[in-house]
Amino acid sequence: MLASVSRFYGSGVYALYYNGAHPAYQRIRRTETPIYVGKADPQSSEADTARQQGDRLSGRLRDHSKSIVIAQNYAETNNLPNPLRIEDFEYRQLVVASNAQMAAERHLINIFKPVWNDDFKICWGISKHGDAATTRANKRSPWDTLHPGRLWALAETLVDKKPQSQILEDISRHLKQHTPIKNRRELVERFLNEFIQAPPSDSSDDVALNIGAEEELGDSEEG
Repeated sequence: MLASVSRFYGSGVYALYYNGAHPAYQRIRRTETPIYVGKADPQSSEADTARQQGDRLSGRLRDHSKSIVIAQNYAETNNLPNPLRIEDFEYRQLVVASNAQMAAERHLINIFKPVWNDDFKICWGISKHGDAATTRANKRSPWDTLHPGRLWALAETLVDKKPQSQILEDISRHLKQHTPIKNRRELVERFLNEFIQAPPSDSSDDVALNIGAEEELGDSEEG
């Protein structure tokens, strides 16, 4: 559970899964499709062991946990509808060799297309940690608009990047367009399909067979 991430060593990739009642995320609720995929870089790019990589993965997971708890507390304090609840989130993580996390994250994002990843410009922003004084003109992220609570994102000087209605519409359209993976069998099939290549139309073997057939036909005509 994301609510109880203990400290551990290692960098790599991770995925967050949503099992709650928020109406925007019902299509991915209790499925194999994560709501967010991320990576944690090693403490040193030359790290050979998980200990040398540092506690980067657990640190990232705990950061996300804190953001969700803040949004939950704010929603409950202000009686907002459909609050996020930290107990509705699970995670999976994988420690990988240093510098392999970037390719692994990209692969997972391409497969799952999570709605909280900024690649799809839908409900991004959970990974933001606030803007520096020189960038206060930045707009409020869609994540902070839909799930408010983080103090720096509540600043009255900020305006929403997108209105809530547009965010909800974008989420709905995205999840209809990209059907969530519902079970592990489908998940395994999807991963295996990534390794399947279409047979070449003019492989060397096919060319050799065609040449052989033509030679045999020529011999029979001469006889």
